[in-house]
Amino acid sequence: MLAAEEEYLTANWTLWKVLIALLIPVSFAALGLAFWRRSLTRGLAVINGTILFKIGWTFVFSTEAGAMSHLPAAVLGLAVCDAVILYLLRGMRRRSSETLVLIAWV
Repeated sequence: MLAAEEEYLTANWTLWKVLIALLIPVSFAALGLAFWRRSLTRGLAVINGTILFKIGWTFVFSTEAGAMSHLPAAVLGLAVCDAVILYLLRGMRRRSSETLVLIAWV
């Protein structure tokens, strides 16, 4: 798998490769912006989109055996990340509804 990535990075750089490489800083900026605006759902969408793109990239530019060997770890990592963010989102919504109840009592 790493050999495929090394081969990809050391080969000639075309406009297409540059645009794909620019997705990394753009996705980090989008993730930072989503969390800066306290939007966990947008952050979750950015994380899912980025990981799914990386999984697809792996299948296109690597051997099928290499891609299949990394697929379980990528899907597990995605599921854990989604679960943590959804748990935090649920906690934030619960806290905001409790605050509304306290405000109604005052």
